[in-house]
Amino acid sequence: MVVMGIDPSINCTGVCVSLNDEYIYNIIPSKMTKKMSNFKHPRINILSYNKLEMNDLEYSDKEYNKVQNLVQICNKLEEIIDKFSVQLVCMEGVSYGSVGSAALVDLAGLNFMIRYMLSKKGIKFIIVSPTSLKKFAVANGSATKDLMVYAWHELDQEMKTIKDIKVDDLADAYFLMQYALNKYEI
Repeated sequence: MVVMGIDPSINCTGVCVSLNDEYIYNIIPSKMTKKMSNFKHPRINILSYNKLEMNDLEYSDKEYNKVQNLVQICNKLEEIIDKFSVQLVCMEGVSYGSVGSAALVDLAGLNFMIRYMLSKKGIKFIIVSPTSLKKFAVANGSATKDLMVYAWHELDQEMKTIKDIKVDDLADAYFLMQYALNKYEI
């Protein structure tokens, strides 16, 4: 069974696909940095999207652009799902501890758009709270990003050498994928 972990984010979505005992990583950043453009790794793909800007726009136009950005992220995820014939997805749910953050609304929108896309494709999905994911990964529900990355590096040694790209989203995606594999004893 092909399993995928998704750490949804508007700025940098992390994805990990379990494929025949090999892990393939994908990053969906909102903008491609120069370092990312030059980055090459056989197990990591960078699929940037063209994030529409919000500066100097009226409210309605900003809201429209936000939706278009979320659609682009979902389209990139769908490309990955189709490429690897993904059958099960485990994704991080919305962090309700981020109350008061305007980004929380947009992140919730992305989360539910992904769920809708998966439902339309007939793909089973599991939603894991951020606290539960951290407990699963490192036995600490309030673990830092650094601790999650450290634990990931211990389990996927080849990733220790990765430089020039943001890796905490990949670490979370890896543990989400492992969560699904563990839950279903795959």
